[in-house]
Parts: sequence; structure tokens; C-alpha cells
Amino acid sequence: EVVVTKYGEDATVLKNRKGFVRLALSHGACIVPVWGAGTTDTFRTYPAIFGFRAWVQKNLGVAIANYHGRFFTPLPYRDTPQRILIGKPIPTPKPKLKGERPDEKLVDEYHAKYVAALKELHDTNVTDRPLKIL
Repeated sequence: EVVVTKYGEDATVLKNRKGFVRLALSHGACIVPVWGAGTTDTFRTYPAIFGFRAWVQKNLGVAIANYHGRFFTPLPYRDTPQRILIGKPIPTPKPKLKGERPDEKLVDEYHAKYVAALKELHDTNVTDRPLKIL
């Protein structure tokens, strides 16, 4: 996410990230949508050399952030309001055997529920920008 973050935009890399759903389903735990509103405004980010940064992250496993805060330092801007939004828990079915790998169709179903709940949480509380799911 550090590579695709842009100042003033709310985006999250979530389309192909299903491990947290799989883990919750394998233990029968609730999945809780959470969003940090205003966090992308704490620093200025730049898309410069995006292709190179994406290549480094994919091939070397290192994310190169291109950002600055106050006075071109890593200190965040002071006057940026931030809120942590916590949604309603999404209950999951109890597995027959705790820790067993859940069916992929069930994982896809609960992942879709989580994404919908996260979008609803964001849209209800953040009115000046949409949430992009990458």
C-alpha cells in the first residue's frame, strides 16, 4: 500500500488479500471492518518512479516510500484530523475442526461481505472522497 498511496485519496490493496478472512473462518472469529480516515493526508506522497518502486517491491520484497511531512521531514503534518472507524463485527460460522482450512467459496463470500462492510463504513463517515479497493 505504501507504493500506491496518494495524498488526498483513500485506497486499500484488498482485492486479492484473503488470508485474514481464511484465518477468521478457520477459527470461527468475527471479522471487523476498520478504517483510518485522514491517514493519507498526514504526508505528501508522490507517484514518481512508480514503475521502478513497484518492481523493487515485487522482486525484492522492499517497499520504497516516496513521501515527506512537515518541513520535508518524516514528521507528519500537525493539523490533519484523523479518525479510526470501527464497523459492526461480521460473524463467521464455527468450523467443524478448529484451524481447518475453509472452503474457498466460503472465503470469497466472507471477503465480499467484508469489502462491502468496509465501503459502507467509509461512505457513511467520509464524505469528501470515495474508497478505492485495489
